[in-house]
Amino acid sequence: MRYSNRDSFILSAPGAMGLEPCSLEAIMAGTAAGARGCVLPVDTTKDGITLVCAEGCYHSAQATLTTCDHTFEDLRRAYPKIVSFGQALELAKAAGGGLGIELHHHQAAAQVRVSLKYSEYVDNAYFCGLSLYDAGRLAARYPDLQIMADIQSAPEDPIAFVREVQNLRLFGVRGTPDALTEPLCNEALRCGLFLASTDSSDPDALRRMLSYGVNFIETSRPDLAAPLLTASEPEQEIFVPFSDTGTEFVPFDAQDNQTKTAEEDEAPDAEHDAEETEETTEASEAALEPTEEAPVSEDKH
Repeated sequence: MRYSNRDSFILSAPGAMGLEPCSLEAIMAGTAAGARGCVLPVDTTKDGITLVCAEGCYHSAQATLTTCDHTFEDLRRAYPKIVSFGQALELAKAAGGGLGIELHHHQAAAQVRVSLKYSEYVDNAYFCGLSLYDAGRLAARYPDLQIMADIQSAPEDPIAFVREVQNLRLFGVRGTPDALTEPLCNEALRCGLFLASTDSSDPDALRRMLSYGVNFIETSRPDLAAPLLTASEPEQEIFVPFSDTGTEFVPFDAQDNQTKTAEEDEAPDAEHDAEETEETTEASEAALEPTEEAPVSEDKH
């Protein structure tokens, strides 16, 4: 998926369309509703397996199990529908969309990075969920990853904040809809950074972020956000080529009419030329045919 920081995409939140959060069904429902990708919150088990988990724990009828304190098998016994990051990655890759990977802890980045490289999907994913300086440390450790810094409120000085993000060599900024103000968005996009939002299903907030040029908009209702994105896209301009006589131009319709007229004018001449060619060919063939010689009579003496 090729994109620039002038493109906008709708990403489905972990509990898209009211389905169970962090389930494969929610990812598929978000894609079917118009999302061009999804946000996957990830965590790591005690034995080093990366899971799609929004809360850092799983709730069962008996107890609440934290991912970092239990093995994958322990968690799966308590919660059979547990989803590994590899499963979710393959589903997202099949849909051909982007990925927002929300880290609960920076240690999970190493395992996710291996999976992304193996699937050749590094360029289609960005990492989020970390503070500015945690994101900077992770970017210094893994310069091949696209890492964003999360903010909860708008910075007082957007220009200085964007410079700090650039100095840390980050991919961009992810924030709440209220934190992504117009001055911040304008400055970040002008400097080549990318912008992402946290989950929002408010139509006014979605319209505002689209108008500000936010690149990755996370929502639990992609069926509401996708039509807004389509409506906000500018109509494709049709450029009319200039003629060779200065600045005068000929519209496409007029060019078509002129071509048709020229073809009609040339049609009689073409028919006349064809007739002359046919007559010439017949004359040439007649000249080449052998003539019958008169029989020679033998005189008998």
